[in-house]
Amino acid sequence: MPPARAPDEPAHRTGWDIQGVPAVNFNTDEGFGYGAILMLVDRADGTYEPFRYSILLQVFQTTRQVASHFIQLDAPHFLDSQWRMGFEVAYTRTRYAPYYGLGNTASYVPEFSDCTNRDALESNPDVCPDNADFRGLRYYTYDHQSLPRIRINARRQLTNTWMLFLGYRLRMDRIRTRYSSDDLGQTGDSKLIEDGSTGLIDSHASGLSDTFSERTSELMFGIQYDTRDIESSPTLGMFHELSVRGGAGAIGSQFNYWGATLHARFFHPVIPGYRRLVMGWRGLFDVMGGDVPISLFPVYGGLENKDGFGGVYSARGILLRRYQGPVKLLLNAELRWTALSAEPLGQQFDFTLAGFVDSGRVWSNLHFNEGGGLKTSAGGGLRISWNREFVIRLDYGVGITEPTTGFYLDIGHIF
Repeated sequence: MPPARAPDEPAHRTGWDIQGVPAVNFNTDEGFGYGAILMLVDRADGTYEPFRYSILLQVFQTTRQVASHFIQLDAPHFLDSQWRMGFEVAYTRTRYAPYYGLGNTASYVPEFSDCTNRDALESNPDVCPDNADFRGLRYYTYDHQSLPRIRINARRQLTNTWMLFLGYRLRMDRIRTRYSSDDLGQTGDSKLIEDGSTGLIDSHASGLSDTFSERTSELMFGIQYDTRDIESSPTLGMFHELSVRGGAGAIGSQFNYWGATLHARFFHPVIPGYRRLVMGWRGLFDVMGGDVPISLFPVYGGLENKDGFGGVYSARGILLRRYQGPVKLLLNAELRWTALSAEPLGQQFDFTLAGFVDSGRVWSNLHFNEGGGLKTSAGGGLRISWNREFVIRLDYGVGITEPTTGFYLDIGHIF
């Protein structure tokens, strides 16, 4: 049966809802973004939770050469069965994907890639006149392209709160470690090439070529426990996930690897019975072993499969993908206050203020013997919820253990 409705929640909507916005976006890591996002939701007679079908389409590009185009289908009651099916086809490209090294103690020296005199680099990309420590404008980056990216998920309700899920993912990644002179790419090695040449990356122990491909094909199995009252913007309940995954040549993967994810989320009103002031907590632990490809170092597994540590989905205020490795720990705490609700022209809008603390760390291997401690940031922001499922998120984060800040405009709660 559907979860209980919060006392001050508006009545359930019926029929089709169409929400679309220009994807005018900005975050400190990827620059200004532009494109469009369209979401179609079929609620049928209003008894389906959270809806009967949804289709999400995105066309998106940023000024820092990031492209993210996809179509997602979500059917919580696929053909009126007990299976919830999800399907995604995507193309992504990050022209200047960051890589600062593996592990929790990976150092970042801004002077290695900083040059204010860009004109001088056009004649010699290896020398910056006002920076003797300069190693190249692209020292900490590589060109990363994924086409195609396919994801299929199938979930089945076991009880009112427990769910079994299966998944399959296919990724075709193309990585270019060097840049042309038009990109102001240095002739010396980048940080990624250096780590590859020292044998630090097990999946490419023989070193890295200028351009190479990584094909990963993996199967996933897991269970979920869900008592949230509202899936898109919970005010009460829990949502936990435990999953295992693996890639192997038998299913088309170029690499043999395994992974496991434990993802726990808690939500509760700060004042009992008052669901406009909610505290949310998240803990995530992800571990991988075997020949872990470079393309999977920055991300954690499970159904969400987002960037692991640093940036808009994990530690706001810390540089995107600042810390990478096969083992990741992520901790988030967020206080959300829905200060205003309105229904202009029959549409439902909620305006929520949020304050947060993000923390975590990574390990470069399974020995768990690295130092570096927890990396932490904090900040606040605004959430605008449109007809419940469509949430616009604005956040500003400040690094506490890092000398960095970040501003983010994105779709959906961080958890």
